[in-house]
Amino acid sequence: MLTALNQDGKYITLVHSFYNKELLERLRSNVYFCPQCHEPLILKAGEIRIPHFSHRKHSLCTTSQSEPESIQHLQGKKYLYNFLTQQGLSVTIEHYFPDIKQRADLFVQTYSHSYAIEYQCSPLARSLLEERTKGYKSIGIVPLWIMGGKPYQKMQKGLFSLSDFHWSMIRQKKGYGHHLLSFDSESMRFYLLSQITSISSKIVSATLTSRTISTATLPLHFPISKTRMKHLTWLQHKRKWLQNKVQYGNLVHDHFLKTIYSSGNNPFLLPPICGLPVPHMECFYSHPLEWQFLIFQECLSKLQIGTRVSLKYINQKMEAGIKSGFINPRFFPLDREITWRNAVENYFSLLTEMEYFTKLGEDLFKMNKQVKIPMSIEEGMQWEEAIFRKINDRNSSLAKIDESCFFFEGLAGFTKIK
Repeated sequence: MLTALNQDGKYITLVHSFYNKELLERLRSNVYFCPQCHEPLILKAGEIRIPHFSHRKHSLCTTSQSEPESIQHLQGKKYLYNFLTQQGLSVTIEHYFPDIKQRADLFVQTYSHSYAIEYQCSPLARSLLEERTKGYKSIGIVPLWIMGGKPYQKMQKGLFSLSDFHWSMIRQKKGYGHHLLSFDSESMRFYLLSQITSISSKIVSATLTSRTISTATLPLHFPISKTRMKHLTWLQHKRKWLQNKVQYGNLVHDHFLKTIYSSGNNPFLLPPICGLPVPHMECFYSHPLEWQFLIFQECLSKLQIGTRVSLKYINQKMEAGIKSGFINPRFFPLDREITWRNAVENYFSLLTEMEYFTKLGEDLFKMNKQVKIPMSIEEGMQWEEAIFRKINDRNSSLAKIDESCFFFEGLAGFTKIK
């Protein structure tokens, strides 16, 4: 903690005292209490760790459960506090909301909105992330989550590795697609990982940009990248994923392999429309080959030319596949409007563009041509490459860009309190 009450009930903050030894020595002579639970606090101001207040061992305070705070977290709060105040905003550090028993790292008030900023440096369970987000919204506060550190685990040749915690912090923005915003207190830079396209459950293709906090201003913007994932890269990883699945998969417990073999299919001779990259495919932990093969096997393979099919029916089959454990959906606590149903809808939009279907209504499609199964691996690869050339042409144009501030997302601007 960077805030406390002294013995006179005065509010004390260490934000401006990190490197002022004389001031810290004077502060040592006082007694401090938690602003929320009023338990005694310990001022820790050694040579290694950043000066901060800490609850005593076995504290019952509900706001001390995540302590001890890391150096990264303490520094990050300080830098973000200074950045926002320098922008002319009214900012309170470690503001406590008694109605929901939550303490925000930073609380920002403007004439039109109030924001609770959470600087999250350590993994947080999706259930807690969603619960705290709902808590702020319940009292009319806009929650803003910023990841601490870099927005990825590993980076290699334009590909990034994301943990499940990274995935849980993802948001969506027009022109930038799925993205992650972070602040690294060590390099003092804002990072944006945008155009996130899933290659596997952990590996993504994405664009990384950054801005130093010393040159950044509000509204905070990042340049938009015109580059997109090379679909040859996707195709290579898709084939590698399938090869590993067949080589190392367990026929007893792997629903995907078990269904393929029991239905008389060859995993290397699947229809080329299975395993296509589509928007929102990240809403599945399962590879697109798995959930798109489920759609083919349960629905498309049984349709005749001229037959009508609704997305409602497709989604019912998907729900059954989820219930049985065949496929696993992923949800985004910070953007619950993104669901696996969006991925299915985008998949059918792509199949419509490829002339497999004609769209008759918002939810209704008519099959125009049969989905064929290749007779050889070579033929399958040729069909795949032809499809992916069409996908490249389809994705050559940029989507409309959302010009709103990345920090205060969703708003074109903000009104300062002087």
